[in-house]
Amino acid sequence: MSTYIASAKQVRHNFKASCSRWHRKGALPDQGDGTLAFQRLRQQLFTPIITPGFKLKREDKLFAIGSCFARGIEAALVGKKMEVLSAAKEFDSFRTRNNETNLGFTNKYNTFSIYNELRWALDPAAEFPRESLVDIGNGIFYDPHTNPTLEVVGLEETLRRRSIINLVTRRIVQCRVVIITLGLVEVWRDKIANIFVNTTPIPEALRSHPDRYEFHITNFAQNLSNLERIHRLLSQFGHPDVQVVVTVSPVPLMATFST
Repeated sequence: MSTYIASAKQVRHNFKASCSRWHRKGALPDQGDGTLAFQRLRQQLFTPIITPGFKLKREDKLFAIGSCFARGIEAALVGKKMEVLSAAKEFDSFRTRNNETNLGFTNKYNTFSIYNELRWALDPAAEFPRESLVDIGNGIFYDPHTNPTLEVVGLEETLRRRSIINLVTRRIVQCRVVIITLGLVEVWRDKIANIFVNTTPIPEALRSHPDRYEFHITNFAQNLSNLERIHRLLSQFGHPDVQVVVTVSPVPLMATFST
């Protein structure tokens, strides 16, 4: 399918716009507010010209899910007095390691973990795989679908947290705007539960279960398929006018498990 279709009238309008042109006679390269392509590329900060497909409304409810960039977007939107349902007060009761921000544990670092979280919350036929919770000894369990900043606790508390995460994620159905921030293509698969997890398993889990996990570098087709599955979930169970904004993370890859 074509990526863009427009009428002759519309494209003539596009053709006349400054942002669609490289140069015009008399234009100066050092013109600070110039909108021609050759001017914008010379500016200290390049500003792309994008026509938004929709606009936020003051009454909109929003939900952000994905990498740590989602937390930054949440904070910015909350600062603008927008109603951000993913930044839930229920998470204040969760104990984190080293006084990390409470919402950091909600980060979802790959498209598999984003899809998993939404499927468990939205699809009535989907169930959270309790067998993916890892007994690391002394009655302590690890939830590999969260972030390691979350303090590991007993099974009862782990399941209580999981029910709260599910409850908050289900609120996405109230949100007209969903922001998804993509993170990594390097992922880990739990061979016992047959599911991709959110992050690199913590050292205690790898020591206790050295053969349980395997490392994958996923490809474009896999991640596109996950985004399409996420879109189908939101279209089927989400807000009737749901608008999805997808970004990539601005954080550079610090290290890799690949060769």
